[in-house]
Amino acid sequence: MPIRAVSFNIQHGRRPDGVVDVDALAASCASFDADVLALQEVDRETRRAGFADEAAVVAEACDMAFAFGEALPHYGNALLVRGGLADVEVLALPHAPDREPRVAVLGRGAGISIACVHLGLHGDAVPQLPRVLEALCERPGPHLLIGDLNLEFEVLDVAPLTLVEPPPTFPAHRPRRRIDHVAVGGLRVSRVAALPEQAVSDHRPLLVEASS
Repeated sequence: MPIRAVSFNIQHGRRPDGVVDVDALAASCASFDADVLALQEVDRETRRAGFADEAAVVAEACDMAFAFGEALPHYGNALLVRGGLADVEVLALPHAPDREPRVAVLGRGAGISIACVHLGLHGDAVPQLPRVLEALCERPGPHLLIGDLNLEFEVLDVAPLTLVEPPPTFPAHRPRRRIDHVAVGGLRVSRVAALPEQAVSDHRPLLVEASS
């Protein structure tokens, strides 16, 4: 079965002028025509987002089921899947006491087990990644790990999954860093690409097309 998955660090839906535009965010996400959508830096009922539940707004625009994982109050990651989402888990990840908490959102949909992640900065990502891989690989395959890992491609170890070499996606206006990633197990990847810069966010969306 073909799967079209997109990872997008949405930066709260922030436009270049600093305004958070939830409608523009929803329109961008709907245009991806994704089966799986992994969003990072998602606001839920914050003042800057006009008290919108961004994951719910995007899910409605995309006709997808969703699960939100809160890392900080009113802020976290969201996993959206076309056709339903089951066996959802929000996994708290280890972090230094003075650093921002991070979570992974795991679930089952589109015939695969998925982990949507946004790993930490300043070295926190290194111990966090094995914890996510362990939790994901305990679930039935095929497996998809997708998100902003805050680690460059050259230093990543995602065994037993296979890392897909990504194009640069950050910063959006002139991408030069490869920190948004996809890793798979039991899937054949046919395409990986950075989608065009959107009206919102400082990242470009990362697209992967695969089949089981």
